[in-house]
Amino acid sequence: MVRAERDATGVVYPAEDVPPGSEAILGLGKLRRDQPWPDFPWDEHAPFLLALDCNGDGGREIIQRQLIEKDIRLMVEIGCFLGGSALHWLNTKPDLELIGVDPWNGNWAEYVESMLTHPTMSRHVEHLSDGEVERIVGLLLEYGNYPVALNNLRAYKDRFYPLRLSSPEALYYLRRRDIIPDLIYIDAFKHQVDLQIAHHLFPDAILCGDDWLWPDETGKFVMQDVVKNFAHEQGFEVEAKRQSWVLHRR
Repeated sequence: MVRAERDATGVVYPAEDVPPGSEAILGLGKLRRDQPWPDFPWDEHAPFLLALDCNGDGGREIIQRQLIEKDIRLMVEIGCFLGGSALHWLNTKPDLELIGVDPWNGNWAEYVESMLTHPTMSRHVEHLSDGEVERIVGLLLEYGNYPVALNNLRAYKDRFYPLRLSSPEALYYLRRRDIIPDLIYIDAFKHQVDLQIAHHLFPDAILCGDDWLWPDETGKFVMQDVVKNFAHEQGFEVEAKRQSWVLHRR
């Protein structure tokens, strides 16, 4: 059982140690065994590209530069949605292996359909016809989030490892399995605990993520505060471009 401690608010904080499990669960091969791909009529439905990156204008090139310049071999992406950003990473570097973390629960059909008429979210689907968006909505309604997301990544089945968990539970899960990523990309809930636990469990990993310019209902850029506070506490410098950010060691 993974050890974790909680304060009175229910926030998870890093345990002092997370010892590896038995040989039966260690390594990427066992991760693939324990997180199987779903049944799906793979040959009947074409993949699509839908990334929440303002249709390619989210500043992700600063993440891609890290992948190449630091020769990243194993990356963890927390928050995969329908695999659009995962395709960016996998296409950037042909020897990159990617663990995609997302519970893929609920159903995103209504959310995707609403993008067509939303004043800002429509940027994510402007490369798609209305008919293609409706096809995607139909796939989600019929099959659910998980199979549809993995269908988009089927060409990379040898390099993509799905992990159906939330953060930070997924980080403990990987540490127990002695799976040590080179880079962790966080696109999840805007909580500093994700950064704290990622750094505690994987101190050598590059930390980066999304939502730099995401405002809450008051207009506050929540992720900026989270990242800047963490960087100040741990001695990192922040590089940001549009929605993307990277922490650099001083």
